[in-house]
Amino acid sequence: TEDQETGIIIEIKYAETGNLEAVSEDALKQIEDRRYEDQLLEEGVEHILKYGIAFYKKKCKVIVVK
Repeated sequence: TEDQETGIIIEIKYAETGNLEAVSEDALKQIEDRRYEDQLLEEGVEHILKYGIAFYKKKCKVIVVK
């Protein structure tokens, strides 16, 4: 973003079974487990938005954690 204090992490997954809710939660879990935010925090980013996105055919589910 243009705001130097805000960072965005996006994890996108395909929901092979069509369970968009579970897969979008899995995407957020991956962000946490792999500690994707560590580098942003080291660079002084104060606010991080985490998006877990799942899609199946023409459907999509987005979960945001601030």
